[in-house]
Formats: sequence, C-alpha cells, structure tokens
Amino acid sequence: MEDLNLLRLFVQVTDQGSFSAVARSTRTTPSAISRQISRLEENLGTRLLQRTTRQQELTEAGEIYLRHARQIIEDVDAARHAVTRLSGAPSGVLRVTAEADLAVTLLSPVLPEFLETYPNLRVHVHTSSVMEDLISRGIDVAIRVGHLADSSLIAKRLTMSRSLLVASPEFLRREGAPQHPEDLARFSCLSFRVETEQATWRFRSSEDVSAVSVTGPVQASSLVLLKEATKSCLGIAMLPIWMVRSELETGTLVPVLPGFPLEPPATPISAVYPSGRNLASKVRVFVDFLAAKIEPASTDVIDPDAL
Repeated sequence: MEDLNLLRLFVQVTDQGSFSAVARSTRTTPSAISRQISRLEENLGTRLLQRTTRQQELTEAGEIYLRHARQIIEDVDAARHAVTRLSGAPSGVLRVTAEADLAVTLLSPVLPEFLETYPNLRVHVHTSSVMEDLISRGIDVAIRVGHLADSSLIAKRLTMSRSLLVASPEFLRREGAPQHPEDLARFSCLSFRVETEQATWRFRSSEDVSAVSVTGPVQASSLVLLKEATKSCLGIAMLPIWMVRSELETGTLVPVLPGFPLEPPATPISAVYPSGRNLASKVRVFVDFLAAKIEPASTDVIDPDAL
C-alpha cells in the first residue's frame, strides 16, 4: 500500500495546482515534489497527473485515485482524532481563515490566551476576502460575517454584529452634525467596499426603510482603514461596534444620528467548519473558546441609541 504521506502530498498538489505552490508551503523544491509524485505513479503503474509547463492536470486515473485518497486520509485522521480525544490534549496545526478585519480585531486579541491554554496547538491564519472552499483548501475553521447559505458545513454563531455611524469630535465641530439621515448628502461619508461613486446607507423608521446615497473622499474594502480615516477627521463612516468599542469608550469617535437605527439592525458572525463523523478536538476547543470569549463582548453590550 502507498505511503500515507504520498497520498497527502498527491491531494495537496491537486488542491494547490502546482508543484511550485506545494514546494513553497512545505519548504522544499518543485523537483523534490515531482520525484515523490513520480514514485507514487510508479507504484501504481499509471500516470495520475498530466504535466504542463505551468500546472498539472488530473488524468482519468488521477481523478479516480483522488476520490479514494481523500477518503483514506479522512478515515485515518478520524481514527487518530477519535483516539486522541480519549488520551491527550489537542495538538497539531489549526488552519483558520477570516477576513483581515476580523482576524485583526476579533481573533488577534484572544489568540494569546488560546495558545497558552492549548500549548500543543499552532494556529495558521489565512486572511482572505473570498469564501474559501474549506475542504479543498484543507481549512479547519472559517470566521464569516452574514447569513450563511445552506451547505454541508456546520456553523456556530459567535455573536451578532451591530453597526453605527461614527465620526471624530473634531470633524463634527468643524462641519457640524447631521440631524436627519437626509442631511448626510451634504457631508463627507466614508464607505466600505463600494465599486461605484456612491454608496447607499439604509435606515429604519417604524415599518419603513429609507435609503440615503452618500459620497466622500475614501472608499475602501478595509474596515480598519476606514476607522483610521474617520479618526483622522476625513468624514462619517458606518462601522461595526466591535471594531470601534475602545474609541467610543474614550471619545476618540462619537456616534452620529444615534436615534435613527440602521438596516439591517444586526448581522451574525459565525465559526464555520466542515461536518464529519469525528470533529477534531482542535476545532472543537477553538470554536468553543471563541464563543466564550467573543460573546461577552457582543455588540449588544454597547447600545448605540444610548450613546
């Protein structure tokens, strides 16, 4: 039977698309990866990958072998995890993906205590603004914002994210403060991830929702950047409370139009992970740890209407 390490390497090559990518992640050389895949093909007596100058494509035999290789690896890992859960603390590498803003603001503050609690674990955090395929990328846990589509993944809600409009006191002293959402049309507004010249902010009044178009000097796909621009007196921004909690408490930023609730009022933040017959202990303890640490700092602790 083939070495399990060769099976893992074969799956890794197909997931990452090239010998060079795998070589970088394993700190070896493309030629060394190629030799190991050739060894696997020699053992099987068939070609699994069709080499080209830039990438490798699966042959028909390779596609069949890949399905079985994934199942074998899953079964072996499940067996190991089942035994480990009985006898030892979580160990190994935990692979996590999240948007950069979430990683910096929510994950980084809790990681030191988590690693102190579980010293045999290492955490690899991959920041990405796209929805990664957890299974094909070998990711254990994703932290995602928003309502999740039905899938084979399991989601555990960590908290609810509420947003509010904020500005620096200096900006409001200089420009004045809007008294109604419609006033925002004449103010400098900083918008998140907008591909056109105008963003739209929505407000709820009784049973109605009104939309206000806003413009300003900064549009960005980074909430951290928008927060810093807001602190630099460049305008009014819509930011989640979990990101500006300390600034609200110190008065570096203050609420704008607190009497006009935003729509939607809140968005879930969830830990998402693949389903399986045996959930790895490292995933279980990480998700439980996040839920315990993030929920007490829920956005509901600070009520924007009371600020």
